Amino acid sequence: MSPMPRYRRWQIMALEKHMLNIEHLLSTISDPAVFDKRDGGDGWTISEVLGHLADTDSYFLARARALVAGEEPPGGSGKTVDERVKDAGYAEQDAMDLLQRWLGVSADYHAFLASLPEDDEDLWERPGRPADGGGFTLNDQVILSAYHDLDHLHQIVKIIRD
Repeated sequence: MSPMPRYRRWQIMALEKHMLNIEHLLSTISDPAVFDKRDGGDGWTISEVLGHLADTDSYFLARARALVAGEEPPGGSGKTVDERVKDAGYAEQDAMDLLQRWLGVSADYHAFLASLPEDDEDLWERPGRPADGGGFTLNDQVILSAYHDLDHLHQIVKIIRD
């Protein structure tokens, strides 16, 4: 039997742990000035990170649903990630509101992933859009999602620490 179902479960559990860690970390901030700080001085604010996380999980949920339905996944906006974050005005939005938005979208995304038959390799290895190189599977997406959240958790820690 393939170990992939077990690995997928671990990835989905990691996604859920990242949610709890980010929520806890942000709830411990006592200095509101931290929310105005930027990663590296000119990078993103915590609000921008959270808005980006919510956007990414919304896109990944739509992409996963399309792949499962045998449809072509949605395409991107043609804008860079920085452009999308700036255009959305996340820096001016309340971080705790954005946190709640992300937690809701992320929970929906994780629940959808967890509802899929974990041993259906054809489903998990179904290729995406030709524009994505055609090889970006649902399995790849789960792995990327777990790394993506961890990367931004680290970014939030740097913002708070620096």
